[in-house]
Amino acid sequence: MRHKGLFFLVIICATATAWAAQTAPVAGGLGKGPVHISADSLHAENQPRQQAIYTGNVIMTQGDVIIHAQTLTIDAAQGKIQKATAIGSPVTFTMSSAQRHGYGNTLVYLPDSAEVILTGNAHLWQEKNEVSGERIVYFLQNQQTQVTATPGQRVQSVFYPAAANRSANGNGKKP
Repeated sequence: MRHKGLFFLVIICATATAWAAQTAPVAGGLGKGPVHISADSLHAENQPRQQAIYTGNVIMTQGDVIIHAQTLTIDAAQGKIQKATAIGSPVTFTMSSAQRHGYGNTLVYLPDSAEVILTGNAHLWQEKNEVSGERIVYFLQNQQTQVTATPGQRVQSVFYPAAANRSANGNGKKP
């Protein structure tokens, strides 16, 4: 009987987590539509907290956002995602509509403040332009970036002037 109760608890928690992900505000969020997660295993609990831990070859997609990690932990409260933490070596993500992609050892998504935080050898690209440091915070609402270096290190950036994106005919239009 204990196994039936545990199975029911896992189903309830997984459903609540999926529902929370689907109903989270998408304005300024990572993507639009339902969240799809695949992994080698899932451990979920509903008490004392709502938490789902996906492990092994985790792939999370929502709209045009794709995250690859070894572990993804989703913490929820009252049916709403509070924090999603992806860990890998590295965690990679793409956000094709914003022409951004990046990686780091850890990626944290905070829906309430619409922040994506990359830490540990963090790199973020927009098209060919790149910033890197120990910690990158990308604010989805205003598309601002804050980069912090490891003590004793420096933040690195590579930006390509708009002229570098022009076609060979010099008219400023992309081919």
